[in-house]
Amino acid sequence: MKTRRLLPAVLALAALLVANQPALACTGGALVAKDGSVAVGRTLEFGKPLDSVLAVWPAGSEFTGQTPTGKNGLSWKSKYGFVGPTAATNHDMLLDGLNDQGLNVGLFYFPGFAQYPEATPENTAKGMAPAQVTAWILSNFATVAEVKENIGKIAMLPVVLDLIGIVPDLHIKVQDPSGECIVIEPRGGELLVHDNPVRVLTNSPEFPWMLTNLANYLNLTADYPANRKIGNLELSPFGMGGGSHGLPGDFSPPSRFVRMAFFLQNALPQASSSEAVGTMFHFLNNFDIPPGTAMPPAGTSEKYPDYTSWTTVSDLAKKHYHWKTYGNPNVRVIDLAQALQAAGDKMVTVEMGPQSNDSFTPSEILKVQL
Repeated sequence: MKTRRLLPAVLALAALLVANQPALACTGGALVAKDGSVAVGRTLEFGKPLDSVLAVWPAGSEFTGQTPTGKNGLSWKSKYGFVGPTAATNHDMLLDGLNDQGLNVGLFYFPGFAQYPEATPENTAKGMAPAQVTAWILSNFATVAEVKENIGKIAMLPVVLDLIGIVPDLHIKVQDPSGECIVIEPRGGELLVHDNPVRVLTNSPEFPWMLTNLANYLNLTADYPANRKIGNLELSPFGMGGGSHGLPGDFSPPSRFVRMAFFLQNALPQASSSEAVGTMFHFLNNFDIPPGTAMPPAGTSEKYPDYTSWTTVSDLAKKHYHWKTYGNPNVRVIDLAQALQAAGDKMVTVEMGPQSNDSFTPSEILKVQL
């Protein structure tokens, strides 16, 4: 009886925690081609445009962690050059990124489940804002193994991001060129590292729960179903896709996780990273959230529906960073080596394009000549 009375209260508290967070519904995954090269892609959803730009940071760049106390946190100098989309003008806060060693890092929202430690004199010295972790990882490491070995040397502290007025609840996906992938989650004041065999990440709840939930979909298959008979009645599939009947199509985090895992599991062999990049964009099209289809909780300060403001795919072999935005669906690409050479010893930014949900600009109208 105590459990029955407690459960509604726990669920209500969890709903309140999530409701007080802005709406974000990012989805990420990675494809490994037959030649071993990797393409990593993700979407970025937010209730209003984040006005991201691509920040190109050369090796030797200097960073200082922000902390809730106002004191400087960890200071470091970048060993590697990297590029990634920013949280508006916070150029050291990257939502995604690729370094010159082929390491990819992505931040994903984790509403109601991120548990940061309180700031202390001990952890302030190694502290940083949650959204600065991307730059720290891309600055310092070339492989997932190195990230695992060193993640305990930092503290993600509850620093308010002025852009949204709250401490962002985040967890992190890290992917390297070998195909190794991990998820880092702030839980109980610690940074827990989980191996990610499916190379997928969305949002809440915790990553281990997401993996366990896949067991509910063991019956899903891409195979065309066979005919079946019930007595003298013979039933046939209506058409292609019958095997995947039951694949969740809504935009909730668990459903998007299952859907991306299904797509990756059933992907045709990709000959190269270039082919994998193209396929990854097509997969991500299935997670493109149109404005108005994912509304925020009633009674909260969040007034804007979720929508996909930009989508990125990193080629970890060629070190190419591809992207498209809501307002410009044409895919563009930066060659990281060329961008770093052009940047020299200073951080430079590159416009990503229009990202608001009223900014679509059609391509040039082509003249047809007969």
